[in-house]
Amino acid sequence: MKLSVIIPAYKRHPLTVRNVEETLKSSRVPDEIIVVNDGGDPVLKTMLPKHPNLIYAQIEEDILWNYNGAVNLGCWISTGDVLCIQDTDHIPGREAYANGLKVLEERPEIGRISYGRNIVQIEHVHKPMEEWVANGGMGSNQMVSLLRRDVYTAMKGQDERFAGNYGYMSYDFPYRRDTIQKTISQKANFFWAVLGDEGEPGLKRGLSVANKRIYHENARAGKPHSIHGILNFHFTMERLV
Repeated sequence: MKLSVIIPAYKRHPLTVRNVEETLKSSRVPDEIIVVNDGGDPVLKTMLPKHPNLIYAQIEEDILWNYNGAVNLGCWISTGDVLCIQDTDHIPGREAYANGLKVLEERPEIGRISYGRNIVQIEHVHKPMEEWVANGGMGSNQMVSLLRRDVYTAMKGQDERFAGNYGYMSYDFPYRRDTIQKTISQKANFFWAVLGDEGEPGLKRGLSVANKRIYHENARAGKPHSIHGILNFHFTMERLV
């Protein structure tokens, strides 16, 4: 199965670069790694390693909390049979992809793989992964997972629309995932969850308490989050070889 990894990024460029470097060292190297710079400083493109499997997409507008749009864009660009949505601060263990793909290959009824997480502090991430020491563990993350492409398509991505300013995906993503037929999940091991930095600056880009409530209510009711156009930003993309 062809594996596409989607990494939405905003302002934590050094951590995004480190994520890509470690992803390329996986025992099962992804067929595509798509980094989507969600309106952040385009210098990220020059910081990333050159690799034939690496695709860089730059969203030109700095839209308020466009995480949904960034993920949808990455998935739209991708060509894989299996999609891995992978945040900047979640770095795959060496066998994470191989473990997940093995389950999907052996068990066709499984549509999604979630991952256990080991905690690593940001000050240790510059070391080789083999020297990282787990500082505790965490349960799976709602958004970091392997999905069969048909599962993602049936969910209509993160929202009805292809991409745009639709709010924080964690409110609608589990609902959509759980309302389609092939949503049986299984956990595999493991991702590193990076803690200790300032966190994602994008969280400060306009998701108010009132909007959180509205998005949460809409997700439970299965309502769309926007009545506006399908695509409300511009982007460029290129393969980094």
